[in-house]
Amino acid sequence: MKARLIGVGRSTLAEEARAEIERMITEGELTAGEKLNELELSVVMGVSRGTVREAIRSLAGSGLVDLIANRGAFVHETTLSEVQNLYELRGAIFAMACGAAARRYGQGDEPRLAEDLARNIEQMNAAREAEETPNYYILNIEFHDLLLAAANNPKAKAIYDNVKREMHLFRRRGLSIASNIARSLEEHRAIAEAVIAGDENASRDAANEHIRQGFDRYMATATRQRQADA
Repeated sequence: MKARLIGVGRSTLAEEARAEIERMITEGELTAGEKLNELELSVVMGVSRGTVREAIRSLAGSGLVDLIANRGAFVHETTLSEVQNLYELRGAIFAMACGAAARRYGQGDEPRLAEDLARNIEQMNAAREAEETPNYYILNIEFHDLLLAAANNPKAKAIYDNVKREMHLFRRRGLSIASNIARSLEEHRAIAEAVIAGDENASRDAANEHIRQGFDRYMATATRQRQADA
């Protein structure tokens, strides 16, 4: 287990510990179903067990950690129903955001958006060609964040960010295969083209299709994994 040592800053130690445990979960260092060992975490982060315990409790309401009586705290294992619900919610918010981004770009409110999206897509393509899946995943998140920011709807972005945080528990699986990454990139290009054209309807349609395809990719990869484990 690798952790970044906690130092005293503007945040409390418990807040910093929570942020570090959350990072370890979302980046896959702590995996679904894994028990959170207070002693081990306190050692690697250089804080007390009490601080770790407080951090874990604060994560219990985030969807990332489950507290089970007489057993302890575990990284949440997402059910198929939860996965589908999260994809549907994410799709609705992302489609709205892409439509709004297209409108705002067409009105001249987001002059840097075309340049930012083009740079991001170029970087994603470079990561795909180099087979740098972790880097592609990070850039993929950045692509979506650019469009959420361009939509200029803080309430929608806050909900989206919460959904995104929960989806980190399983989303990497759908981008673990080269062909999936290639299709994901083409879908990003289609979204960017529609947004920069200022076409709200096409932007929403491309965004919805991207999220639907992402769910299908996740399901296909998860099915293959279950068959391999059988």
